Amino acid sequence: MDKQKLEAQFENRVYYFYTVSKAPERVVINMYSTEYIFVHKETGWENAGSNKNIMVQGLVEAVIHTLGMA
Repeated sequence: MDKQKLEAQFENRVYYFYTVSKAPERVVINMYSTEYIFVHKETGWENAGSNKNIMVQGLVEAVIHTLGMA
């Protein structure tokens, strides 16, 4: 896991997260002690079906933008 704390801005809040792994079609992050997996589809990045919690699409896009993968 990347030890650098990153931040994603969505609406009027800042969310902090760490990168667990990053690949062209799959990104895994840890945000507030919860792991989120995002997969790249034809329509863009979205939550993986296996996620315990679902992140709102706007925040997914903010995270992906922070990672430079938008």
